[in-house]
Parts: sequence; C-alpha cells; structure tokens
Amino acid sequence: MNVRTELEHELRGPLSTLDLLSDQEAADLLMLFRGARQRETDALSESIDMVVGSLPRPLRGPAKRIMFGDRRH
Repeated sequence: MNVRTELEHELRGPLSTLDLLSDQEAADLLMLFRGARQRETDALSESIDMVVGSLPRPLRGPAKRIMFGDRRH
C-alpha cells in the first residue's frame, strides 16, 4: 500500500482534497493521524482504568464485563 492509500484507509474513504497534498504532506498527515488516534486510545484506556479502579475491588471485574464484554481496552 502506498501512503495515499493508507491515509484513505485511515480516514475511511477517499477524499478529493487528498489530491492537493504532496506525497510528503500525505505521509506527515498519516503519521499525525495515527499518533492522535493512539493518544486518544491511550487516554480513553487510562480513563476507564481510573473509573473502574475507583470501584470496590469485588465490583471491578463485573463492571468491566458489563461495559465491554470480553473485549480488551
């Protein structure tokens, strides 16, 4: 996959404005987008851990399963 294809995949579809970007700009945008998504995921995971961690110990496991099922955050 090339950078533009990867960027379209990350953005969930082709956008005509991507044609205005140079290859380097597209690569930079892809890197920024992936970094932002990772930071968002990390922050959300940290927030969930703080909320669940504030519950009494016997309720932590069941609360996570109720909120997320078997999915790991």
